[in-house]
Amino acid sequence: MLSNLMNLSEEEFEQFADQRQRIVEQMQSFQPSITENNKQKIRDILSHDSVILQRMHALKDEAGHWMEKRGAIRVQQHAYQQAYSVDSLFIDHRK
Repeated sequence: MLSNLMNLSEEEFEQFADQRQRIVEQMQSFQPSITENNKQKIRDILSHDSVILQRMHALKDEAGHWMEKRGAIRVQQHAYQQAYSVDSLFIDHRK
């Protein structure tokens, strides 16, 4: 999963994170019986957290850029869309 982490869509990454969280919560009940070998395996797994955090930050930045772009588009559209009153008149004078 880690080798393909940067290619996951937002939904796939969210599913991965949710599944990982459920596994961690399930492991809490086994904490008293964890052996030293198991602790080392857990440390190895946790050593990959930086890669996961990098992907999280990349997705956050991507969403932020999309929001900024969307806001800029709305400002431009608003500048070209004038709100006219329904009962107003427009009079054009020829010169």
